[in-house]
Amino acid sequence: MAEFSKEMKIVLIINMIVAFVYGIMYVFLPEIVYSLNDAPYFDPHFWRLFGGVLVATGITALLGIIKGDWDNYKLFFLFAIILLVILALVNLTSNIYVTRSPTNLVFHWLDTIVIIVLAVFDAFFYLREEKK
Repeated sequence: MAEFSKEMKIVLIINMIVAFVYGIMYVFLPEIVYSLNDAPYFDPHFWRLFGGVLVATGITALLGIIKGDWDNYKLFFLFAIILLVILALVNLTSNIYVTRSPTNLVFHWLDTIVIIVLAVFDAFFYLREEKK
């Protein structure tokens, strides 16, 4: 059983916090998020479904921290990196086909930057953990 490094635990905590913050916003407060960011479309079911995926990701990060076994967790962590890369690609390409208000553009780019930073950060620490 390979233990997580201290840095990987910090990465998981950061991922867990971000997943819970966005997940809770989308699951429990989609109408408020919609009105704040002036989104061009609103489907509460889809927003809550996406929030549920984020909450599940946060719970899995928490379980990874508690168990601390890298060998059993690394496949999920790789899945999370792939999820972030796909989300970043979808966010970037949505600029082509979605007309956004200035308010929504700010929120959209903030989300996209958070996703890209997490994906790069996670990939870096994944590769570093695999070398050990």
